[in-house]
Amino acid sequence: MEGNHSGSAGSTQPSGSGERTDGHIYEVATFKPLIIPCYVLVLVVGVFGNYLLLYVICRTRKMHNVTNFFIGNLAFSDMLMCVTCVPFSLAYAFNPRGWVFGRSMCYVVFLIQPVTVYVSVFTLTAIAVDRYYATVHPLKKRTTVSTCVSVLIGIWLLSCGLVAPAVTHTYHVEFKDEGFTICEEFWLGQEKERRVYAYSTLLVTYVLPLSAVFVSYLCITVKLKKCVAPGNRTQDQAGIHQARKRKIFRLVALLVSAFAVCWLPIHVFNVLRDIDINLINKHYFLLIQLLCHLCAMSSSCCNPFLYAWLHDRFGAELRKCFSAVAAKLQNQCVMLVFFFGSECCTVYINDPPCFVHTIQKLDFGVTFNHNKESYISMLLSTCKDEIKYST
Repeated sequence: MEGNHSGSAGSTQPSGSGERTDGHIYEVATFKPLIIPCYVLVLVVGVFGNYLLLYVICRTRKMHNVTNFFIGNLAFSDMLMCVTCVPFSLAYAFNPRGWVFGRSMCYVVFLIQPVTVYVSVFTLTAIAVDRYYATVHPLKKRTTVSTCVSVLIGIWLLSCGLVAPAVTHTYHVEFKDEGFTICEEFWLGQEKERRVYAYSTLLVTYVLPLSAVFVSYLCITVKLKKCVAPGNRTQDQAGIHQARKRKIFRLVALLVSAFAVCWLPIHVFNVLRDIDINLINKHYFLLIQLLCHLCAMSSSCCNPFLYAWLHDRFGAELRKCFSAVAAKLQNQCVMLVFFFGSECCTVYINDPPCFVHTIQKLDFGVTFNHNKESYISMLLSTCKDEIKYST
């Protein structure tokens, strides 16, 4: 209804079951077996992937530089977006009682959700601009760590400022007779202001960042094409250079495409809803909104893979981390005691070639996690027969 519209073009939150006041809205619960696993997958992959990014950056001192700090901020905001957007959105959409998390959480969640989205978008832009200056203008003064910190603080403050109007128009309303509660954005009697805010937010958080990312990487691509290494190249060197360029082209294409494609459906949906809500089939309104929201949330899964798995340094450091953990586990001598009847047992120790066997009359079986000498001492004191082992 004019002047009483819910949401805006920049909205990242799907409507809850409270919007099912129209009896013609399709029962979205039919698609729960399909939608819930998809959201869970996004949650797990997004949190785990972005955690790995943060872990590698924090653990590796030589990766403490401006670009990686930007990437760490992106990983943190994406992880926070997964934690706040996915579970609350899913519960709100499928719970017949609507919003069940209380008035305070209504405002907290509806503040954090768009803030994390905007932080991710602006951080992507900052990464693109930083790489642009590093590649196209390598002789100019590089961004310092203090400048990077200032930019990150500015990104979070700007994101909070952009969300403020929406939060001030967010309402927690209980319909006790109907048995449900809504937590929605309403601009009562301010339709003109709502539209200005909606399209301004869309411009600032999608169109302009996407344009900046595209232009930055386009300039980087052109610069790399023109770069020619001094001296004569061997055939192998030329092949390595061409492979490097192809990898950069692929990374650039995936970065821009993932950013644009993941967020395009939800923005198109919100714009159509603002122009004329009847343009969207009312029987499938909530289902379409959820699918668009799911597509947007999947961007948090794309970024870790694109920035880590397609980035040589991140991939190398990640492999080092896993190798270190594996080596630490291998250095631990863990004994497993397996009983075969009551008269004898066989003991295996996972520190080859250490092998203990044929233990008679061992009265207990247990798993230990100590050094090999303590194992042998314990076994000698508990077994009647001599323990034979090789080292």
